[in-house]
Amino acid sequence: MVENRSVDIKQNSSDRDKVIEEFNKLLENLREKNMTVSQLKGSGKEEFIEKALDFACNIQYGDLRAQALSRLVPILEGQKKIELIEKAIYSFSNIQDENERALVLSSLVCHLRGHDKEELIEHIFDFSSHIQYGDAKFQILYSLVPHLSGSKNESIVEKALELVSGIVSECQKIESFSLLLPYMDEQSKEEILEQALELAFNLKDKKMTLQALLVIIPHLDESRQKEISEKAVYFEHEVQSEYQSKYLRRGAAALLRRAETLSSLAPYLDVSCSTS
Repeated sequence: MVENRSVDIKQNSSDRDKVIEEFNKLLENLREKNMTVSQLKGSGKEEFIEKALDFACNIQYGDLRAQALSRLVPILEGQKKIELIEKAIYSFSNIQDENERALVLSSLVCHLRGHDKEELIEHIFDFSSHIQYGDAKFQILYSLVPHLSGSKNESIVEKALELVSGIVSECQKIESFSLLLPYMDEQSKEEILEQALELAFNLKDKKMTLQALLVIIPHLDESRQKEISEKAVYFEHEVQSEYQSKYLRRGAAALLRRAETLSSLAPYLDVSCSTS
């Protein structure tokens, strides 16, 4: 059985080295008794994993929390596996660094095999829709959707779309839609494509509109591809013209500042000339 002392020390510590030392002690606790996590059975193993996860979730340093979670997530199992994964993902969502979050998500891969992977992904999409941060929601979607290869599970798509609805960034929404389109029936696909196009054309930044259209175009039928490609070319010309215009404006402003500087020096130049 894992002692509570390690958890208490962790929660009261603000020292990075102390935190990781206590976590390592927690993982090494049974090894000192010539046991490993995989040899634990029943409630003893679940209790160990749950306390270790509580420890990891409360680490205040994002990088250390990511490392700890990435070591624990692969061994989550038992009746409470979904609940423990949910706890880990909520803790992951509060990590600010994208690469550190990716470390935790990559540790989930071992659970995304076998007959129950779709059920697990559906659960993750379901409770992830309540996560506060849009970037974390997008990263979850981006990481898990590729594991649905060959799936036509409508329930998963519905959960995923609910997750997308909570993403604030229009660009991330468009990319999320493009990830989900291969798993939709024709009617749903048409509806989502129209939503994606509307979002793309309403973007204020023309460069972002162009990038969004390039993501959407491969999913359109041949006639729509031609239509939207022509609009994309138009936006490309506008982006180039806008860039050239900004370049010319910057050049003109630089020349104006130079002229003003020379003008301010003119009286001194005149004095110098008259003295000579």
